[in-house]
This record gives sequence, structure tokens and C-alpha cells, in this order.
Amino acid sequence: MTLKKWKIISVVGIFLISALLHFIYNWFPNFFTSLFFPVNESIWEHNKIIVGSFFIWAIIEKLYYKKRKNVIFSEAVSSIFCAFLVMIIFTPVYLYILKTQDNMIVTFAIFILSIIISQILSYKLLQKDYNPRLEEAGVILFVVFFLINIIFTYYPPKVA
Repeated sequence: MTLKKWKIISVVGIFLISALLHFIYNWFPNFFTSLFFPVNESIWEHNKIIVGSFFIWAIIEKLYYKKRKNVIFSEAVSSIFCAFLVMIIFTPVYLYILKTQDNMIVTFAIFILSIIISQILSYKLLQKDYNPRLEEAGVILFVVFFLINIIFTYYPPKVA
């Protein structure tokens, strides 16, 4: 399968994994699941969904594309970029257009668009030459991104 086709499948796969991760804490409410899965509807909790789904997809991609290198790095960078896109697109839409009213169609559209754009970035990163240090950096990025979101679950930043 070509990398382009795989990245199209990646968009669907990441979205479906995200939908599953959204409900893990509701199904198994305990301290451990609260660390890695969302416990409420805050942006930090949704970032857990993003990093978790990209992390799971990175493992799937690494297993499928044994010869492909820099997979962990490309998905780690893509997950951070996706979370950034969701925040910068969704926040103004939610506050100024939706007037803080939830609209699942708009939310899903923004999320899918963010996944598509981040997978284009992943595609570009996977075309670069292999560098084992990048894979190590990818693992570190995933861990740091997870830790930031876990910390913000219990100690959210105060907005003035």
C-alpha cells in the first residue's frame, strides 16, 4: 500500500480511535484511566484523546510499516500539531460563532480537518531520510505531551 493511501486510512483510523478513547473513563472510572483518558470536556482532556489516538496509531503504523522509519516522530509531531490546530480553530468558533453552544457537527468537522492537516504533515515527515535520533525524540515528545495533559487535568492553568 502506498504511503498516500495509508495516510488517508490514518485519518479514519485516528478519528475512530479518538471516538473510542473519549468514553474509556466513563466505562472504567478510576484513577489510572483518569490519567490517560478524558474525565470532563476541557481542552486538556481532549488533548489526551488526540495524543492517545495518535500514539496508538503510531504503534499500528510502526507494526504495519516495519521498513518505514521515523514513524513515532512523525506521529508525535502530528499529534501536537493537531492539538494546536484544534485549539486555534475551535476556540474562536466556539466562543464567537457558536456563542459557547455545543454543535457536534462543527466540532467533528474541525477535528477531522485538523487530523487531515496533521496527517499531511506526517506524510511530509515520513518522506525525510531516516534518523534514529528522531524516533527517540518522538518517544520523548509523546511522553512530554502526555505528562503536560495529565498535569493540567489536576492543575489546570488559571485564565485571568
